Amino acid sequence: MSLAALERDLKERLHGHHRRLHHVYGVRDTALKLGKIQGADLDALRWAALLHDLTKYDPPTVQKQRILRHYDPDILSEYPEPLHHAFDAVVVARETYGIDDERILKAIESHTLGRPGMELTEKILFVSDYVEPTRQYPSCVKAREQAFINLDNAVMLIIHDTIRYLEREGKRIPATAYETLNYYQKAGD
Repeated sequence: MSLAALERDLKERLHGHHRRLHHVYGVRDTALKLGKIQGADLDALRWAALLHDLTKYDPPTVQKQRILRHYDPDILSEYPEPLHHAFDAVVVARETYGIDDERILKAIESHTLGRPGMELTEKILFVSDYVEPTRQYPSCVKAREQAFINLDNAVMLIIHDTIRYLEREGKRIPATAYETLNYYQKAGD
């Protein structure tokens, strides 16, 4: 499948969710800017960015059914429901779009909470999802500035802020979030 076909599908799936569509394009554009600076594979970033929120508005029951085809059922209880779309989008990327590039799939999977030792494509998508231009809250602005200076520091700021947000909202916080924070704190020392 071509990128043009994916973009048509994206517009159809996110019809009525204009802010989300703008967000996805903002993530793509930010990822490409960071990717150029970092010397990353821009095609992989483009695919990952366009696919990362593709299933965000699919019914939770549909997401869960797809996730269970490729993941251990524990993932559904470990991660709060609003984060399930990251795993579901990986399934759709594989099954619908024939994506088998592990860099793209891991980037999609890790875009909500990251993971320790992310490779470059993952880090760029993770950071871009948080700092793209439609997001303007103070912690985002600070992380955006840092993203163009030190990508690992940006990851650390973002995961720290995400954990605080999940705590305030009373959501389950997967162990991966704390492991990611610890990893990038140590990497910054």
